[in-house]
Parts: sequence; C-alpha cells; structure tokens
Amino acid sequence: MDSPSTAGASPRRGPTRRTSRISGVDAARCLALLGMMTVHVISTTDEFTGDPTLAGWLFTGRPSALFALLAGVGLALLSGGAAGAGSRERVVWNRKVVAVRALLIMVIGLAVAALETSVAIILVHYGVLFLLALPFLSLGVKPLLGLAAGWVLLAPLAFRWVYTGLAEDIEGFAVTWRLWHSPGFADLLQPELLAMDLAVTGYYPLLIWPAYLFTGMAVGRLRLTETAVAVRLAVVGALLAASSWLVGQLTLVTSEVVSDLARTSGLPEPEVRGELQTGTLLPIIEDDRWFLLATPHSGTSMDVLHTVGTSLLVLGVCLLVTDRLGRLAAPVVGAGAMPLTLYVGHLVVLHLWRDEGGLLHTDAIGSTEIMVSLVLAALAGGTLQQLLGRRGPLEAVTHAAGVGVAGRRPQ
Repeated sequence: MDSPSTAGASPRRGPTRRTSRISGVDAARCLALLGMMTVHVISTTDEFTGDPTLAGWLFTGRPSALFALLAGVGLALLSGGAAGAGSRERVVWNRKVVAVRALLIMVIGLAVAALETSVAIILVHYGVLFLLALPFLSLGVKPLLGLAAGWVLLAPLAFRWVYTGLAEDIEGFAVTWRLWHSPGFADLLQPELLAMDLAVTGYYPLLIWPAYLFTGMAVGRLRLTETAVAVRLAVVGALLAASSWLVGQLTLVTSEVVSDLARTSGLPEPEVRGELQTGTLLPIIEDDRWFLLATPHSGTSMDVLHTVGTSLLVLGVCLLVTDRLGRLAAPVVGAGAMPLTLYVGHLVVLHLWRDEGGLLHTDAIGSTEIMVSLVLAALAGGTLQQLLGRRGPLEAVTHAAGVGVAGRRPQ
C-alpha cells in the first residue's frame, strides 16, 4: 500500500507537468480513501424507504475499485513507470520489495480484523493482489493492456461459472463457504475456507479484483505526466462509466429482475431496487441478467466496466487538476501518499466508536461527527506529510522492511 508515485525517467513530448512525484496519483488515492471512509460511516440506504442515500449512490463500490486500480499504478511506477522495468537485477529487486510489503500488509490486515469496525477490510486481499502481480512486474504497456482487457472481459464469466458450479456441487455453498467477516489470524487454521472466501465468496473475490490491478499496472506504464494522456484517461473512463451505468439502469427499469428478486427474497421492491444499487443484496447470479446489472461489489460485467471507468475518470481528472491547484492540493496529495497509515488509523477510530467499551462510544458522537473528524484528520495528516516530506509511519515500516530484505537497489 506504500505505492510510490514517481515517474519513470524518460523524455517527454508535448505539454507536460514535470515533478519528481506524480501528485495527481496521490490525490486520486486520497479520494479513494475518503470515499471508502464515507461508506464505512454513513448509511448507504434510507432506513425508511430503502432508496440509496447520496453516500450510497456515489461511493459504494467505486472508491475500493479506484484504490485497487491505483495499487496497480503504484506497482508500475515502482518498477520503472513509462521507462520500463529495467534490468533483470532491478526486476528481481522490485519483486523482493513488493513481496515483503505484500506480506506485511496481509499481517496488518489479519491483525486489524480483530477490531470492532463493521468494515469489510481490504488489506489481506490487497496483499494477495500484490503477490499475484509479481510475475508481471517486468511487462510493458502493451502486454499489460492485453492482460487487463482480458481480465476485465473474462473474469465475470469465469466468476459466474466457478460460483454456479460450486453451488451445484456443494449444498449451502454460499453460506457455508464464506467467512462472513474480514479475514483474521484465527482463519489461518481453516485454510480451505479462507482460500475460498478470498477467491470466490468473500467481499473482494480475487477472481474479479485483478482486473483493477492489471488495468492500473497498464496505466502506470503510460506517460502520466503528459496532459494528453490524462485527458485520454478521463475521456475513456467517462465513456466506460456512463455506458455501463446506462445498461445497468435500463436492465433495472425494463426487465423483471427487481420483481423476481423481491419475490424470492421476500423484500419490498423499492428496498430490492435500492440494495441493487448499493451492493447490499447481490442478484441471483444464475440469472443471465446478472451480467447486465451494475450492482456494486457484484463482479458483474457492467459492475467491473463501470468501476474501471469511474477509476480512470477520477485518475485522469486528478492528473489534470492537482498540479494546477498547487499548494491548495497539498493536504489531499499528502494524505494520498500515506494510505496504509490512514486506512488503519480510520479502522482504529471506528473501533473506538462502535465498540461498546470504546472511548468514542457515546450518544454525543454520531456518524456526522465521526465522518468530519476522519476527513479533517486525513487532511491534517496530509498537510504534515507534505511539510515534513516523510513517509507515513506504516509506509516507512513496510518500505524499510522491503529494502532491508532486497538489499541495495541495482543501478
């Protein structure tokens, strides 16, 4: 998660924004963090009508996908960016650094799962994604684009095929082969269940999520300091996001999928419709209409295309805008440069708020107060990071451990 946003040392053409660090990538990462914090605190559906709230409509599914895509961007930048991965020795060194970092992130994820947060914690999945990326760190932009496109298009098909096959073979599969909580240390004692949860049945199935990682790695091999590249990312992202969202909405309006799910679930149609737009109630994946729904966290074709699109759009806009804002963007840029520290920090705050014995568990502190506090703390931490020019505490630990194992960086 300590993903450097440094550009590869290569000649530039056309209008560029020269900087030793790509601030737009950090800014996008901050927005992903704040979006995830929002849905962790603010209700995503109206408790009376079942309709999506503004927070649920805007932030369910999209920030976590952006977070994963930016992980891929960071890995590509770490391994040379647009200049390429470099020598064999440099690739080996990068793989060692990333592997150590991934393992530490997984350990941290297993540890914070013990907190009372009511959050589907992404860290263990994030670490596994880093490990999955190791064989591909040496690839250039064209192979990575092919890999990303293939995963985006084929992963939903593979996911549906694997899921339905297992559901037919195993009675009560969806219930008995899912942890129903964030992976913790105790789950290491049941490796088969843990593996199934991580790959298929859990909150971030790894049959789907490499689509974001590989897309981000391909993007990270582009010349992200060039204005034209940022514009193309924003335009392509907007087209993908809009078209996939439109298909999803038309499916909800013109088909009987809502009434069918209401009948099988016993819930009112407005509640089913709201949950299909916020990812609380996943559609029946045996139904072929599943592929056309843009339900967050469902892994459908439209969901993956939409969240890839929104991620590219946000990144492109941040690349265009951040440097032009100058010092005004410093708190956002700094916060995005220390994502692991802020992510874990917000989990600690949620534990203190939601746990009955927590210091913040009081009627005087509601979701609004917690959300405002988290945003202010993130921006204050980002400002401090920019002033000091240092890594966040957890970023410094994972970086030092990786470099300590990998040794001196090859030239």
